Amino acid sequence: DGWEQLRSHDVVISTPNCVSPAIEEIADPPTDLFDVLLIDEAHHSPAKTWNDLLKTFPSAKKILFTATPFRRDRREIEGRFTYNYPIAKSFEDGIFGKIKYIPVNEANEEIDNDIAIAKRAEEVLKEDREANLEHFLMVRTDSKKRADDLATIYKNNTQLKLEVIHSGHSYARVKKAVAKLKAHELDGIICVNMLGEGFNFPNLKIAAIHTPHKSLEITLQFVGRFARTN
Repeated sequence: DGWEQLRSHDVVISTPNCVSPAIEEIADPPTDLFDVLLIDEAHHSPAKTWNDLLKTFPSAKKILFTATPFRRDRREIEGRFTYNYPIAKSFEDGIFGKIKYIPVNEANEEIDNDIAIAKRAEEVLKEDREANLEHFLMVRTDSKKRADDLATIYKNNTQLKLEVIHSGHSYARVKKAVAKLKAHELDGIICVNMLGEGFNFPNLKIAAIHTPHKSLEITLQFVGRFARTN
């Protein structure tokens, strides 16, 4: 079957939803098919789809990678720590840079907070561009409707060219938006939450946060994306 055809390959790359026997349509793979499993975003491993996949290969070595090894629901990520890469070391190695926090305090009560943030974000982006920095803007919010509302606010109050992206959009649309960013056809994107794990565009260096995250952990994870050096 399809599993046996993989024996001629040295490496197979997939997502759990495509290969896990927890999915009804997926046939059980031979238990001796893989010698090593490398699991990224391993904080998801307690989930049935992920866990069933790990248990399918009892004799294989399993190496798990995650930036968030402690889950908020306290479910255990099975395994033992073999290596920890602290944030302090990432600064020493030049992987993370400094973050500048710019508060937006609008004294004029007649001006909407979203408009004030939008205008300040445009100013910061303009300053960076004038300094010959190839930076782009991410506008962060927490719902699709709010994202559409912010698109209107930015359109009416700034000269920024932005595009809304969220989980309801296809991968092709997200890919097209990133291509527009690289081609300088857009100044940034308006996104819901974090655009999902794995999304990466290093030149997104300015975050306009219209709706803060509900937890400190997720806030730090979000900020970390903007601290990465190119």
